[in-house]
Amino acid sequence: MLNSISERRVKLSDKYKLYIEIPDEEYLMIYNGDISVENARDVLWQYLQYHQDDARVENVEINHDRDNHSINIEADLIYVGNDYTTGRYRPNYLRTEKELEH
Repeated sequence: MLNSISERRVKLSDKYKLYIEIPDEEYLMIYNGDISVENARDVLWQYLQYHQDDARVENVEINHDRDNHSINIEADLIYVGNDYTTGRYRPNYLRTEKELEH
């Protein structure tokens, strides 16, 4: 799925606005049709970790564009005052229930 993501970033005064688009077929298969902010955050963490980007993610929104067959995720990326952001080593759908509780 990560290789199918289209990305666009817009620089604002103190942050970047990130827009990513994912084919809905891939997203819906991986997340069992659950279009949620929690899963959008999971996609963002995987994507940023894959690209070794240590931004903090805020203000996540998700939308299913049925006409274009895509899932669109929008988020703010914060770098100012960001010394280090720990990466998530596994996506939610691969984690156990116990891991998800913490």
